[in-house]
Amino acid sequence: MKLRIRDLLFLPWMAPVLTPPELEFEKQKDSRKKALFQIDSRLESVELLLTNEKWEDAKLLFRQLAYDLVNFQLLRTGQKEIPVGGNLAGFSIPESEKKSKPFRFLESWERLSELNGKELDEILTFAIDTYEFLLKESKKEFNSRLTTPLDTFRWFRKVRIGIIGIVFSFSIIGYIYYQYKFPVLKDQTIKLYTFKSKEKPETSESRVIALPVLKKDIGNWVDYEFPLNESMSFFGGLRIDPLEQRGIRFVLDQISVFDSKGKEIYSKKIVVSPNLLPEDYQDFLKIVDIKTAGKQSPGETVEMITTGSDPQIQLVFPTIKDAKSIKLKMKYIEAYKVKKK
Repeated sequence: MKLRIRDLLFLPWMAPVLTPPELEFEKQKDSRKKALFQIDSRLESVELLLTNEKWEDAKLLFRQLAYDLVNFQLLRTGQKEIPVGGNLAGFSIPESEKKSKPFRFLESWERLSELNGKELDEILTFAIDTYEFLLKESKKEFNSRLTTPLDTFRWFRKVRIGIIGIVFSFSIIGYIYYQYKFPVLKDQTIKLYTFKSKEKPETSESRVIALPVLKKDIGNWVDYEFPLNESMSFFGGLRIDPLEQRGIRFVLDQISVFDSKGKEIYSKKIVVSPNLLPEDYQDFLKIVDIKTAGKQSPGETVEMITTGSDPQIQLVFPTIKDAKSIKLKMKYIEAYKVKKK
């Protein structure tokens, strides 16, 4: 069927009203499709019985299958059907251009009850060839003599649905790609863990505090102050989970630790060293799903970008006692909005 853009645009979206002869054609096609489906099902059943070496059961079902195949051919050529148990000798085998000729199973029909397993496999193959012949010939008739405006409508409906599906799929893919390429900061959390030392960097949920990272604060410096409970007041390292999203640029300017009197007992500035790595790089025990962002100069604060969904930084330093709070000075920005240097 020739595809024309004009037809796709202007062909009615409602099914056409058929004339009585066209309705009869549709009825014939439905009937034949059901018969072909039944033949296919019986072929599978015979094959299953032969696989399980149930020869006698297979022969009984094959007798019915043989009449199904013969009567389908008689039906499509406008001839009278042969009742089950009737004489098949007068059936005229149709011509076929295929190498595998149809209805060859009739050559062994009279000896069916005497056939062994190997011979039954062979006539099953002939029956499958016959089914494929009938299926092919039926499709030819469905697309020629028995075709109706409803077939055209159904064909164009499939094309339209296919085009809509493709457009929808590309829209979804485009949206996902855009979200991946240009991630937008979402409200989420920053988490802070304390751990004992470089030798014991294990963290637990009893030693973690989470604070919200809000989209409204994007591009601004924010002091995130974490109050520490008693179990977190003694530590030699920090694990910082800056956020839960990839593709976000952030700056960790300074870490400050305060005691119970509000006195600063430890402070660390995160800046670029002369070798272009973060200063005191040896204090960074582990960096996961994070990389430095772009070209940076010595003395500048270190700009970083998250590369995965579980970013974290682990820092170690001399053991701190009686800590009551930790302050992180940070700034977030969507990476794709940052001008390249």
